Formats: sequence, C-alpha cells, structure tokens
Amino acid sequence: MIPYLKTKLGKINYSIKRKSNKPYVFFIGGLGSTISSWEDQVEYYKNHFSILTFDNLGSGKSAKPQINYSMEIFAENCYEIMSKLDLPSAHVVGKSMGGMIAQVFASKYPKRVNKLVLACTCASRDKIGKELISVSKKIASNVGLKEIWFNALLLGYSREYVESNFSDYKKNKVENNKSYIDGYLNQCNAIESLDNIKYLKKIKSKTLIIYGKNDLIVAPKKSIEMAKFVKWCQVIGFPGGHGFWKENKTLVNEEVLNFLVD
Repeated sequence: MIPYLKTKLGKINYSIKRKSNKPYVFFIGGLGSTISSWEDQVEYYKNHFSILTFDNLGSGKSAKPQINYSMEIFAENCYEIMSKLDLPSAHVVGKSMGGMIAQVFASKYPKRVNKLVLACTCASRDKIGKELISVSKKIASNVGLKEIWFNALLLGYSREYVESNFSDYKKNKVENNKSYIDGYLNQCNAIESLDNIKYLKKIKSKTLIIYGKNDLIVAPKKSIEMAKFVKWCQVIGFPGGHGFWKENKTLVNEEVLNFLVD
C-alpha cells in the first residue's frame, strides 16, 4: 500500500525511514523528479540519519492540482508535510528545483531547518536558463515526457555516463498522460517566475552550496552567486554537469555528510 499524506492541495506520496535517535534529512527533488531520484543518497545516509523523501506536487504519485505553482506554494507544502509527520526540524537538502524550494522554506521557517544543502540550483534564471525551460515546455507539450528525460540525460551528464546508462533509459517506462504532462508544465511555470534573492538574505541556517563545474542547465556562476546573499555558507564545485551528484556520488556524498555531521 502506497503511503500518502493528505495536504491542503492533495495527497503527497512520501517515504520515511526512521532511525532511532538519528536526526532527519528532508530531501526535496527537482523538476519532474520523484522519490527514486534520491535512491543513492538514501542508501548512503541511511546509517547516519532518519530520512524523508517525497514526490513534489505535480510529480510522480503526488497530487497534480491545476493551480499556478510557485516556490512559495511548494515551500508551504513542505511545511505541511513536516508538520503532519511531527518533525520539528531537519537538515534540508534540495537539488535543482528542490533547491529553489528549499531556499524559500529555509527563509520562511528557519526553526524547521538545521543545516541547508543547495545543489545544482540558483535563485534567479539567466537568459539561457529561461530558454531551456521554454524549450522543455514545448517538448513536453508536443512530444512527451520520455523525450524530456532523454534531453535531461544528454544535458546533465557526460557522454560516457549517457552511454553506460542508455539501456536503462530505453527500458524506463515514463507516465505520459495529460495529468503528468500538466504537472510537469506547472512546475516549469514556477521555475520561470523564480525570484528568490529576497529569500536568500533571510536564511539563518548554515548552508552548503554545491554545483557541477560543467553544468549546462544551471550555470555554475548562478549557483556561486547565491553565496553573496547567504549569511553563513560554504561553496564547493565538483566535476560534472547538472547531474554531478549522481555521476560522482561517492565524492559528493562524502562532502555532504561531512558538512551535515560537523
């Protein structure tokens, strides 16, 4: 039976792994991604932390309400999730769109956030970033979501990684009905209206900003510039592109673990 939380905007598909006397890490995923996108991190951190993962509104098995999505709406949903699960606080880790959500969440609910990790993300979009979202919307609307994931694979990873994982991509069955496409498009709309600088300035948590040095989806300079606005932060660049955490998981997992347990 799939566990769901009932929230104001609909059901949320989630997974919680409690480990006695261990603090929580709350993982917030990226555009169109699901719980499965964190499987490497869940495996790596499970002995050190209790872990909470979920499908964002508009993704996976969670609700896909037809509303104007925003980072604020996503952040409020995160607050509701933690409240319903009686989690007073957690380390919060967000990648890509999840990092955009985490910025708002940490700003509005500082007592809920112990340490904050912002991965392959930004607080505002440059012109190429905006064009990428525009093109992604066209692909999703006119071709489908399986093609979206292939495009993300090509843009996010090295050629060697794509070649070694190509057969898995071909086997992957992607939900491509109207509700899934609409959910993806609504998330894209939230990214298009991204304007988080004002939230960065209010973040009180110790923050780690990590990025891929060859990221084509979020320009490294857009990740690095966030540090100008966060009171206490550390910045680390890693080999790889947007999917650096997956492609170099051992290296990145160790750095993030050191930050969270320090």
